[in-house]
Amino acid sequence: IGDLTKSDRQKICTICTIDVHNRDVVAKLIAMKAENAQEFAWLSQLKHRWDDKKNMCFVDICDAVFTYSNEYLGNTPRLVITPLTDRCYITLTQSLHLT
Repeated sequence: IGDLTKSDRQKICTICTIDVHNRDVVAKLIAMKAENAQEFAWLSQLKHRWDDKKNMCFVDICDAVFTYSNEYLGNTPRLVITPLTDRCYITLTQSLHLT
């Protein structure tokens, strides 16, 4: 990858890991023939969006909406995203949403 610092190399590896996961999600949505934004296959994905009116970033998953606060990504050298990770995101965010 050239002359990158250890930190920059880790950032690129993290971006690649997340990008591969996103590719798999898109393939799954296509395979499931998800055709609109109200289908559970789409709603259950962790999505980030920018609101120009509020000048803030939000995180949406299912019916939960949170203000993005630059959360800790985790142990990026060990970052793995699996279907279980996705289910954990749903379970944890729905728990927070209900409180």
